[in-house]
Amino acid sequence: MTRPDPGLWSARLSTFVLAALAAASVVYWGLRWTELPGTPRDSGDWSGQRTIDTARIAQLLGASAAPVGEEMVAPVSNAAANYKLEGVIAQGRNSGRGSALIAIGDEKARPYKVGDRLSDDLVLQSVSARGAALAPSIAAPVSIQLELPPLDGPKP
Repeated sequence: MTRPDPGLWSARLSTFVLAALAAASVVYWGLRWTELPGTPRDSGDWSGQRTIDTARIAQLLGASAAPVGEEMVAPVSNAAANYKLEGVIAQGRNSGRGSALIAIGDEKARPYKVGDRLSDDLVLQSVSARGAALAPSIAAPVSIQLELPPLDGPKP
């Protein structure tokens, strides 16, 4: 009876280990690729406890913003005018997933993924090929619909 070469077994073992690692990597990335977006992601700007605006909470619960007997006229602002869509990356046709490049106010544009918070009361809800939808939460109805400006085609 002949004995196999000891170097042959180490080559077989290392080949098996490398094949197992490659298979595990394929399974891991396959599962990551097919996972659906779940809860909204944290944008990473959280730096501790938030301060509570008690006047705003009182107003939401029905308290008047002005003292009794005085009428204050608040300037009406268009909330959609505060946001400017500068670019989108939509993942798949009609999936609603992706990211958008949005400028808020006079600030420079920043990228946001679907589920990221733009402000205290708005989340990037979905992205389409030429637009983005903002809402108070992922499940809430759309409150602001942003569209990219029309493309300049060739002039005749």
